[in-house]
Amino acid sequence: MSRHHAIVLAAGLGLRLRSVVDDRPKGLIAFGGDSLVARSIRLLREAGVQRTTIVVGYLADQDRAQFSGTPGVDFIENADYASTGSMASLALALANPDGPVIVLESDILYERRALAAVLAAEGSATVVSGMTGAGDEVWVDAADGRLRFMSKQRDSVPGVLGEFVGITTLSAADAKTLRAIFQEFAAREGHGRMAYDTDALVELARRVPVGVVHLPDLVWGEIDDDAQYRRAASVVWPAVK
Repeated sequence: MSRHHAIVLAAGLGLRLRSVVDDRPKGLIAFGGDSLVARSIRLLREAGVQRTTIVVGYLADQDRAQFSGTPGVDFIENADYASTGSMASLALALANPDGPVIVLESDILYERRALAAVLAAEGSATVVSGMTGAGDEVWVDAADGRLRFMSKQRDSVPGVLGEFVGITTLSAADAKTLRAIFQEFAAREGHGRMAYDTDALVELARRVPVGVVHLPDLVWGEIDDDAQYRRAASVVWPAVK
């Protein structure tokens, strides 16, 4: 059994997917009978992670209705989901980490081996894939197995290793540091619109080592717009189901 506590970030509005899922959070998109979040919870359990916190926000009642009563699952609500970023949601769940955590975005469909690989990493680490061509990529720069920089602007990334997948492990100490980074940002900027990946995780990597688990042939997809949904249905799901 893993000591990790899973955090699933599911508070976002999903504005670019309204034509596909206008009546539900995008983490409740289903493939093969399982929603994306339900599949992640199942794969986490199979990997030995028994505790999962879902950070809810947009249409939170639907997430609660689907997962309330599921053993090992609890909820934290970001009431300010419409005016804050993903790091504000994550910071709520990192208030009192009592061990390592694994953070997953709610809108990803991926091969289960990604979890085993990152859970086996020492300390904090994030999964990096090869090039998917899916669009809206977060490009990762790393050297000597350590994260250096990430951006959605490819030209701003000095050396592209691959794409950020949205599965990250954090030691308890690094989780506290990441939360402090957000608090510093919010105090300085006067708002909570901070991304957990390209903003907070990059800043964490400047302060402490954050490893990269490079899986160049990983099959996965984020589902953030109509084109990505079609790719997930036609390319990713047949490969990972």
